[in-house]
Formats: sequence, structure tokens, C-alpha cells
Amino acid sequence: MHYSFALSAFAALTSTASAALTINNWCSTDVYIYKSNNGGCNVGTNGACSTASNASPWIIKAGKGSSSTLTLPWDTDGHGTSIKIAKTSNWKTTPSVLQFEYAWTTGQYSSLYWDLSDLDGSGAGLVGTPFMNDNVKITPSGTGSGSGTCVKLKCPAGALCKDAYNTPDQTATRSCPLKTGTMWLDLCEPTGGFNSRREISFEA
Repeated sequence: MHYSFALSAFAALTSTASAALTINNWCSTDVYIYKSNNGGCNVGTNGACSTASNASPWIIKAGKGSSSTLTLPWDTDGHGTSIKIAKTSNWKTTPSVLQFEYAWTTGQYSSLYWDLSDLDGSGAGLVGTPFMNDNVKITPSGTGSGSGTCVKLKCPAGALCKDAYNTPDQTATRSCPLKTGTMWLDLCEPTGGFNSRREISFEA
């Protein structure tokens, strides 16, 4: 059975729950994810670098349901983190990737700073993304969402994403309060959902 609830029904829940990034894979293919923190190597589920013989990426299966969703808690050490998303499992050489970048910062400039980047997406110094022909959307939720730059980011299929980094000197970084709830990253989202308000769906 498939249930669907509008985001507003979960506002109180997401604003008090442990915040994280949740990635939904609507694509017809699996996606493979590694992350790099503070400039380190790309690591997967077991902490091994992507070039190691025992490398193990996070894999989000194609389709719908719990196997097509991955939740990654924020790294809160104050250093920058890059979550790199590819459509291929071969990471021995860096594949074409889409990068979700963020830094959880406390103190005087307390905020969750984040962006979507196509820089180096097709290799070192090359702009690109494996999701060029797919709808990609990021939706903050909970406290602070909808105000300032803590707003929805949309990259429509078949077009250069003006809200993502395509040149190093762009101003594409956004910020949300640290109390912001779950942030949703939808890959290959169907057009109907892409053009409507965010909904939370799950299979049971």
C-alpha cells in the first residue's frame, strides 16, 4: 500500500527530529554515493576510499520504496563535506558526479551552509553532471525553511542548472538554521512532483 502525506503534516516532526540529508532515487538506474569530509578521500559505507579494493559505496536502488531512499546524518565537525553522486559503480577513476556540498558551522556564523555543484562533475576542471537530463530538486524542511536562502533548489531536466555552481565565482551557496529539519534531495523526480509542493511518501 502506498501512503502520501503533505510536508506540512510533518512540520513539527521534522523541526525537532535529528536533521539529516535524505536522498530519494526516482531514476531508472541505481545511483552510487561516496562522501569526502575536510578534503579527504571519497569514502563509502565501510570508510574505505573509493579507489581501495574493498571500496563500498552507498547504493540507492532504482524505483520507489525504502530501498530507493538513503538518509545521511550531517557531519557536524565544522569542516566541508561533499556528497558525490554517480550513475556508475566504477569509481577506480572519478566518474561523472553531482555534488551536494555543505558545512555545519557553529559559533558566530552558526548555520548549515549548502550548495549543489556541477564543478568537476565531468572530471577535474570540467563542468557537468550525470543528471543533466533529469529533474533534480532539494527541499529544506522544518525551522527556517522557506525564508532567506533556505528555500527549494530546482534543476530542471535538459537545462543548465542556474542554481548550482557552474563556475567557481558564482554565489550559489545557501544557508539554513542548524535547527532545520530533514533536507530532501530528489533525483530524476517525475515532472508532476517536481513542479508541485514537496510530499513525503513511503511504501508499507
